[in-house]
Amino acid sequence: MSRAGLQRGFTLVEVLIATVIIAIGLLGALTAFSMASRVTAASAHDTLVSALAQQRLAEIRALAKTDELPSGTTTGDFGKDYPGYSWRMVVGDPDELHIRRVDVTIYAPQAGKQRATRFTTEVF
Repeated sequence: MSRAGLQRGFTLVEVLIATVIIAIGLLGALTAFSMASRVTAASAHDTLVSALAQQRLAEIRALAKTDELPSGTTTGDFGKDYPGYSWRMVVGDPDELHIRRVDVTIYAPQAGKQRATRFTTEVF
């Protein structure tokens, strides 16, 4: 039996290639986890902003039914439950059909910045 037939194991080149392949795979997995985390946080933020806007629009519809919806611009916040979140509402004058355009802008902190999201509806 020759000496070459008894040698077993991997060469240094094979080990290096396997290490590089594993490193590339781990880097891809970590990037995917990081991206998924950011997308999840952004989605949760967008859901909260939408819920706050729906709450404000429901209040606007209730005021419109009682004819107590003032024209012009008003502002406010969402209290201590949502610090840093505020709103701005612009109510237009009624047209000939008594329909009023209402723009509600929600200001929300996101990634150290103030982000504005606008919602528009019409009430009568």
